[in-house]
Amino acid sequence: MSDVFRRIEIPIAITIVCTLLQIIPFYVNIQPLASTADTFRSWMILVATCATFVGAISLTLYNVKAIQRRSEDWYYSILVIVFMLAILLFGLPIPEAGLGDQNPQFSFLFVNILTPLGSTMYSIIAFFITSAAYRTFRARNIEAAIVLVSGILMICKNAPVMTTFWGPFVDIGDWIFDVPNMATMRAVIIGTALGAIALAVRTLMGMERGYLRGGGEE
Repeated sequence: MSDVFRRIEIPIAITIVCTLLQIIPFYVNIQPLASTADTFRSWMILVATCATFVGAISLTLYNVKAIQRRSEDWYYSILVIVFMLAILLFGLPIPEAGLGDQNPQFSFLFVNILTPLGSTMYSIIAFFITSAAYRTFRARNIEAAIVLVSGILMICKNAPVMTTFWGPFVDIGDWIFDVPNMATMRAVIIGTALGAIALAVRTLMGMERGYLRGGGEE
């Protein structure tokens, strides 16, 4: 019996059934199927919520091991565990005990710790973006020159000093954003959608098995 449950066809069949239950109600108005699809979406939310707790447990175990081994910068692991437990405790939805996302302690941790950390991460990413833009905006050919000029015009459009100096920067920047940029984004969206459809068809046909225990294609 255990060998039967290990067969690769079972997760493929479950995937096909769950997928069709989400797709069919969009095209056919069958109330039982729609209700079943809603139930499945609720299950998906529950699974995602459980995955969040699994992530928190995994993060805790990782940092506990780092503390035990006295790894490099292990004392930062102590801070991670302390603040994670603190924000978890103060954020519990128990208003009778003064807990929840509206209490002063939770707000303090969110505003003075999480928000600055997020800003710091974006600031670090900005340096990588600047470096990539410098390498990209080298006008080695006509295409790179167009990208360079467009990027400079968009920077001027978003810089108050430049728009005060010359107002048409705003109109030029809006045109670049609304016409060539929008056309490119639509092409990217169409290509992504076609790729997603192809992947979905291959998955439903059992040809794509990469999502199954690391299995390959057949």
